[in-house]
Amino acid sequence: MQSLKIGHSTHLDHGTGLTVFLFDQPANAAYVLCGSSPASRELGVIELDATVQHIDGLVFSGGSAFGLAAVDGVMRWLQEQGKGFVTPAGVIPIVPAAGIYDLGVQRPHPPTPEDGYQACVTAIENNPLRGRIGVGTGASVGKLLPNTLCMSGGFGHAQMTLENGVTVGAYAVVNSLGDVRDKQGNIIAGAQTRDGEFANCEKSLLSGVREKKLEEIINTTLVAVFTNAKFTRQELKRIAKVALGGMARAISPVFTRFDGDIIFAVSLGDKDASEVTVSAMAAEMVQQAIVSAVKDSIILEK
Repeated sequence: MQSLKIGHSTHLDHGTGLTVFLFDQPANAAYVLCGSSPASRELGVIELDATVQHIDGLVFSGGSAFGLAAVDGVMRWLQEQGKGFVTPAGVIPIVPAAGIYDLGVQRPHPPTPEDGYQACVTAIENNPLRGRIGVGTGASVGKLLPNTLCMSGGFGHAQMTLENGVTVGAYAVVNSLGDVRDKQGNIIAGAQTRDGEFANCEKSLLSGVREKKLEEIINTTLVAVFTNAKFTRQELKRIAKVALGGMARAISPVFTRFDGDIIFAVSLGDKDASEVTVSAMAAEMVQQAIVSAVKDSIILEK
């Protein structure tokens, strides 16, 4: 999508990374927090009644709350470009961020401000990278049931354009407690038994199987939906709410007290479009982005 650049910082040896979304121009944005264990920064600036009415970038980071410090490097890069909210003392870049918990994957070394800065330097339009890249490096799925193996999650993307040129793209990092299902409802990543079969988290729960001690397991799916259509912050909030349907179709169970799920909606253009149409597109692209994030998942040794 034009006017959107994406950069990654990946540390395979640390099992973590981050992803930065940068815009050519300040953008309207809104969010919906749908999980109960979030790690986030600067969400208050995109509340409906906030004074500042735009954002200059968005960051998804590994490292849980520690990884949010990487946003300092993103802000420094944006400040050098002269981008941000204008004040008498200079510009202040507005960069909301959210993190996933991946501290137990390799070594607990969260992304740093320098990682954030370098991700901005290398950011490009139409970045094709998916899977265990950037914020998706240490992501995992299917951590609900005892005596099972989880699988790696990752970073995914899906986009569609209508004949009138209206485009909606979704980016997702999947670090979920539950399983991931495709459009036909088949599990494609999640909790696996020792013989390589899917344990089916939802079916197991409904049959009376008790979950793990979940206080020790932190999970989060983060989604960013972008469109080249023009919407207000209030409209974007409603679009984000509808797009939650895509998360619910793809992940089961979802939005639990042990997930920090957040979805953002961002307007990057001025095309006229129906809010209802874009909402439907967003839900579809969110589901597809989540599926794309785990298509090449492998079992983690846990």
